[in-house]
Amino acid sequence: MAVVKVFFATDRARTSSSDPYKMFSAKRGPLSFGSCEVAIVSDTAEAGKAQGAGTPPKAASRPALRRVVARERAELMNQLRGALSKSGKRNLLVFVHGYNIGFAEAARRTVQLNQDLNLDGVAAFFSWPSKGRSDAFTADESDVEWAQPDLKEFLKELTLKVRAKNIYLIGHGMGNRALTKAFIYLNSERPELAKQVRELVLVAPDLDADLFRSETAPALTAASIRTTIYASSRDPALKAAQKYQDYVRAGDSGPSQPIYEGIDTIDASRVDTSLAAQAKGERSSVLSDLHRLIHDGKKANERSGLQAVNDVSGRYWRLKKR
Repeated sequence: MAVVKVFFATDRARTSSSDPYKMFSAKRGPLSFGSCEVAIVSDTAEAGKAQGAGTPPKAASRPALRRVVARERAELMNQLRGALSKSGKRNLLVFVHGYNIGFAEAARRTVQLNQDLNLDGVAAFFSWPSKGRSDAFTADESDVEWAQPDLKEFLKELTLKVRAKNIYLIGHGMGNRALTKAFIYLNSERPELAKQVRELVLVAPDLDADLFRSETAPALTAASIRTTIYASSRDPALKAAQKYQDYVRAGDSGPSQPIYEGIDTIDASRVDTSLAAQAKGERSSVLSDLHRLIHDGKKANERSGLQAVNDVSGRYWRLKKR
C-alpha cells in the first residue's frame, strides 16, 4: 500500500468533525487550504484492510481518503513549492470536479488522475460546495458560479507563488463553468502568470454551447492556450444536465456535435468519461489519450487512437474504443 499526498483549496464550510470524509460540508464557506493523504492499494487483500471488511473487491481497490490536514495559505504554497522542487519536471496537475461530487471523492479522483497520467510533479484539486446528490443539480449550478472567484484566486496563488514549470488544468462536467471563467479572468489580469498553464482539458463540459462558441472559445484561443474538449452525451453528468437544460451543451456529442475554432474537440462517447476512481488496470481511453497529450505534447492529428471526422462545421476527432 502506498500513501499519496495531494493538495487542495476549497470553499466548502468546515465542520467540527475530524473524520476526513466529514471534515468539509456541502455548504458554502471561506476559501481554505490543506493536504490529503490517500491510500493506493495494490491488491484486493490490501484493499480490504484499507477500506474495511465487507467492502466489494472492485470498490475496495480504489483510492481511500485517510487523512485531511488544514493548512494556512502561505504554509500550503510553501509545501507545494517544496514538493515541486523535488520533482524533475516541476509539473503541477490541478483538477476541478463536477456536479454531484463530495470532497472525499474529489480527492480520490485527483489521486487516480495523477497516478494514471504518471506526471513527474505534484497534484492539487479545487473542491467547490457541490451537494454530492443527484437531485441537487440546480443547487450545484448556483454554487459552481458562486465558487468561480475563489478558484481564480487559487489559480493566481499557484501561478504566482508555487513556481511550477508546467501547469495542467483538468475540469469535469459542471466544474468547467468555474474553471474556464477563472482561467480567462486570470489571463486578462495577469497574462504572464497564465502562461504557466500548458494544457486546459475540459472533460464533458456542462456549458451552454452557443455561449461557449461566442464568448468562451474566443477568449481561450486568444490566450494562446491549447484547449481540448472530450465530448460525450453519455457522460453521467451531461445526461443529468439534459433533464434541466433546454440547449446543447459544449460537451455534447452526436449529430449536433459542437465544434469550436482553435479548440480540439474529441468525441469520447464510446468510452467512460466520468473520471471516476477506477480499479487498478482499468484506465479508460480518455486517460490514455490524455497521457499522450501531456507527455508527448502531440496535436490531435499526431496521436494514435484518434480518428479524424470531417463534418460540415469543421473537423473533430473520435476516440477509438480500446
